[in-house]
Amino acid sequence: MPRPANYSDSAETAVRSHFGLSMQQLARYLGVSVGFVSHLEAGRKQLPPALAARLIHLGRLLPPPLGQGPPAPPDEPAPDLFGTLTPPAASLPEPLDPEPLRRRWRDCRLKVLVLGQRLDGLHARATALARRRRGLAQLLAAAPPAAPAEAAHYARWLAELAEDLALADPQPAVAATQRLLLAVRVGALQAEVDALTRYAPAG
Repeated sequence: MPRPANYSDSAETAVRSHFGLSMQQLARYLGVSVGFVSHLEAGRKQLPPALAARLIHLGRLLPPPLGQGPPAPPDEPAPDLFGTLTPPAASLPEPLDPEPLRRRWRDCRLKVLVLGQRLDGLHARATALARRRRGLAQLLAAAPPAAPAEAAHYARWLAELAEDLALADPQPAVAATQRLLLAVRVGALQAEVDALTRYAPAG
């Protein structure tokens, strides 16, 4: 079945990305398998006419130019505490033994790398969850399909999405606090690395 003119070959991908859906979640709504969704996104298969209306319903909620929904808000930027945590001007006795400072510099730098990667992963997960929450809110606020059977199917699917999100993010406040504490720790370690670099540059 030919796609409407305002659809691209990756309409399924655009829908999934905008609403933060997994392939499995989109497959549940369309009434197909996960493998079939993969084929759809790769352009190897097309939805049968009886199911294409479901994709079109979601597609209309996309931001222009694909749909008629509101513009997608930008993702929240990753926390940047490195620029706000600057080491204080220290007055240390001279001369200093540089080797203990270098050992501490190496230790702090390794911790920054390890914990920084963990912080990046937590932020990426938080960004994905935020996209899912925004997508679910938009789907809940949208008018359901006109056909009663389709409206009932849509309502069941939204309830499943809400359950999925609750399982994926059971304690959002706790997760946000953990990310903030880790960001502060990484920022403090980076500030210590910067300070130690002045007194014991790597040799």
